[in-house]
Amino acid sequence: MSRLPAITRIFSSLVAFVLVLTLAEHLFAQEFRFEKDVKKYESQNEENPPTAETTFFVGSSTFTRWKEIPNDFAEFHAINRAFGGSRLTDWNNVATARLLAPFRPNRVVLYCGGNDITGGATGEEVMERFKKFLADLRQSNPDVKVHFCALHFAPVCEKNWDKFRFYNDEVKKLAQEDPNLYYVDFENSIRDKDGKVQENLYAKDRLHLTREAEIILVPVLIESIKREIADSPTEKR
Repeated sequence: MSRLPAITRIFSSLVAFVLVLTLAEHLFAQEFRFEKDVKKYESQNEENPPTAETTFFVGSSTFTRWKEIPNDFAEFHAINRAFGGSRLTDWNNVATARLLAPFRPNRVVLYCGGNDITGGATGEEVMERFKKFLADLRQSNPDVKVHFCALHFAPVCEKNWDKFRFYNDEVKKLAQEDPNLYYVDFENSIRDKDGKVQENLYAKDRLHLTREAEIILVPVLIESIKREIADSPTEKR
């Protein structure tokens, strides 16, 4: 009997295995495109573990570049775990499970979603991603308080402002129904008295906020956190 069919089957199986392995490696690389950032934060968590009082700042570059977060929000034991360029999909697929869930956070401050939109997602799609972020986060602590910082209208992103507005408005509506979700109006807080975007509050790239803008936003976020604390007076913060 010829051994050719058997050899052919073995060869086909090996080819299939290699293809599956290659695809798996490709998907892994995509899923963990911020692996270096995640590992850095995991090392920091091991050296100085977050506690029940820790406030986690997470999301994209608006927080990554905000170097004074630990000092600006020291009274709330703030730590910065954001990484520039991240999307909600990165948090939903990797970062929430590795950087947040192990510590069952009581408070999370989020700025994220803009990169999803500029990457091609619709406002509706980003909203669904945000809901998944909430659901995943609440698996580790159903009572976690989330402060959503509204997307600011960076001048360079003008073509996506309508999508930004839709996303902000949808989260604001959800916050009116969800007692553990707080809407922080970053967007309007840095407009001028006539409601116009102040380009002088942006860096030369017309995308990222200046320190002057951050200083304006500090009391806005502090007010939201203090409102949350007032809503839960019996809880230790």
